[in-house]
Amino acid sequence: MMRFDRLAAALLGIVLCGHLLVQPVEAEEKQRSFIGRRSLGVLFIGGSLALAKQGFSFRNEADDLYVKYQKAGSAEEADRLYTRTNNRDVKSQVSWALAAAFALSGTRLLLAKDAGSYRNEKVNPVAKVTPGFLLETQLQPRGIALQLKRRFF
Repeated sequence: MMRFDRLAAALLGIVLCGHLLVQPVEAEEKQRSFIGRRSLGVLFIGGSLALAKQGFSFRNEADDLYVKYQKAGSAEEADRLYTRTNNRDVKSQVSWALAAAFALSGTRLLLAKDAGSYRNEKVNPVAKVTPGFLLETQLQPRGIALQLKRRFF
């Protein structure tokens, strides 16, 4: 029964993420590209759903262990069950906190306006540059790289 619930939740998440990713042809013509920032937002929201579900699973497990703890026959068994209950409770709270953070980040990425002005600035080498540090991301064959650059003038 539990395996079917996880499978159904995973399929529902995939369908919802797919629905957000797929756009009609007319919408694609108006908005030239579906940028990576929005794709990352969809992934964050999907991760948030998975973490929230896992948090509820940990909470249910902690409740079951607490009932067993109350009915424990020996002090050693009670101590072991209480430790496991506390462990699952902490894991559920951490999962919910991460789910909230992922949901906020994903929503922010999805609702952010297009960074067209930033793209134009990168294409135009004459654009005004101020001295300071710049953290730049680069897509490489083996993954994503972060590069810290210093502008002197």
